[in-house]
Formats: sequence, structure tokens, C-alpha cells
Amino acid sequence: MGFSSQGGQVVLRTQAVQGTYQADTPTAGVSIRLRSGGLGPSRDLLIPDPEIGGGRDVVDALLGAVSWAGDYEFYGRTDSFLTLLKAALGSSAVVTTTGVSTHTVTPVDTSLPYLSIEESIGNTLETYQYTDAVVNTLHLEADANGYWMGTAGIIAAKQTAGNTRSPTPVADVSPLMVGTNITVTYNAVTLPAKSFSLDINNNFEDDDFRLGSFFIGDLTPKRREVTAGFTIRESSSALWRQATYGTSAATAPGGVTTKNQLVITITSYEDIPASTPPTKYSLAITIPKFAFTPYELDPSGDDVIESDIDGQALRPAIGTPIMTAVLKTGLATVA
Repeated sequence: MGFSSQGGQVVLRTQAVQGTYQADTPTAGVSIRLRSGGLGPSRDLLIPDPEIGGGRDVVDALLGAVSWAGDYEFYGRTDSFLTLLKAALGSSAVVTTTGVSTHTVTPVDTSLPYLSIEESIGNTLETYQYTDAVVNTLHLEADANGYWMGTAGIIAAKQTAGNTRSPTPVADVSPLMVGTNITVTYNAVTLPAKSFSLDINNNFEDDDFRLGSFFIGDLTPKRREVTAGFTIRESSSALWRQATYGTSAATAPGGVTTKNQLVITITSYEDIPASTPPTKYSLAITIPKFAFTPYELDPSGDDVIESDIDGQALRPAIGTPIMTAVLKTGLATVA
């Protein structure tokens, strides 16, 4: 018999010490449900160059250094997403009231948290443990008539195989969220978005291999990039002018960009159990300074004019975060 992918499981746990797999991952971690994805080896078979006097055939091959990378694709659920979001940005604080924990997650300029990850392939095919895993990229998206979905791009420094699968990890069963409960505002005005996407890219340098070791010596994040995109139905040329000319009132190109606050809010239909007063699960992402990228209006036949537009989050000032995410759930601690 073969192995069904649905029999697998992935457990995430924030790691306390670099280089040491978090021992309480089976009990204190969170099991994330995935649509697809997994980590794979980045490793070369080292083939020597031809040698004079050595004949025409390859005479040997050895294995080189290795790291692991891949994407986890998922439907957005607050409890497991909280762990990924903190790993992607770096810092979190929580305030808990009756049944509701409000987590505020913000970026840091220092090192980002590591994750320990247990990844079981199929039911009993293989169980890996990853140490020193980082969230290199985090992508969120939703259509007006679809689910909130995400993709986490993971890089891990170390892997072991043949481990014992956690029998009863804590599963994230918080509710799914859909586009009918997602709003986007720009400069406090609702943007008529048909879809949205948000991307966080930490640009980790993942080639710090050192003599005497198979593994990456360090994973260092470089410049952080936060971008967002939307599909809108054009109701006036004001947004196009702002993106392309610099301001919505301009009639010719200028050099200064308009920067306003962007807020993306995602809310569940369901209430958080035991919340008083009843409170929805939610995620609110606020970007204080956001500038749209120039784009073109694209008329075609009798199509209604719609545009795919992108933009860049900008750091307001040193000491002020480029973005803030506020997540409300019933989970009091980050796994």
C-alpha cells in the first residue's frame, strides 16, 4: 500500500535556544493543517572535474553541505498563523481579557526567532525534526468569493529523520475566514478591492556553509520587504494618477509619492468561545506608510476596466514599525 499525504502532520514550536531542538514541541507546539507543501534538501552531488590521466569516466562522487527549504501552503487559522507571524516579524505582546487574547506582533531589526518543526510525511512513511528553522517569506491572499489563504517559505539549518511522531499534538481548529469578512482601507477610505495579497520577505542569507560541517553556520536576515497588491474596478482615475503621477490631483508626472495608511482586516463569522462580550477571531494589519506602484489602465473590448495594483510599505521612522499586526484569538500564548 502507498501513503496518503493527508496522513501527515506538521507541528510548529518557537525555539528557545539556537541549535537545540525544542523538546516540548509535541506538547507545547501547534499542529498546522496544510493544503500542501513540505521542506526538501538543498544539496549537491559533488562531481570532480576531469583529470589528466584519469580516463573519460567520472570516478567518484561525494555529498556536499545541506540545508532544507520549502513552502507550507495553508488556509488561514489564527492560532497557527500567530506562530508563523511572530517568526516572520520577531516580537509579540499579549493582553488577555475574558476569553480573548489580543496579540500585537511587530517587526524587529535584530535576529528573528527560530522554529523547531516536526514534519511527518504520510502516516508512518517518515518523521523529520527540523532545528533552527526560519520564516523567510510569508504570503497572504484572498479573493472576494474565497478563503483567506497563506504560504510560508521556510528555511531550516538542520534535519534528522527516523523520529517518533507526536501522538496527540495540539491542533489548530480555529475557524476559517473568507473574503466576505475582509476589508481594505487606504487613507481611512474603503478600497473597492476584489482581492488582496500581502508579502513579507526577510531575504535570509542561506549559504553560510563552513569548513568541517554539513550545516549552515548562521541564518541572517537581510533587508526586509513588505508589499501588498489588490485587484480593483476603476471608478475614477484618481488612484491611477496618484500611483503614476504622484498625487490624485496631478495632471503631469511629479517626483514625490503619496504615502497613506493601509489597513487590512480579516474577521471570522464565529465568536471566540467564552469571550465576554462575544468577540470574533480577527487579524488586523496596519501599515502606516504605503505607496502604490505606477501602473497602466488597460481597456479591452467591452470589458469593465479593472486593474491589478501593487505597492510598497515604507518605514515611517527609526523606532516606528513598518507594520503592526493585531490578532485576536482564544490562545493566550504563542506556540
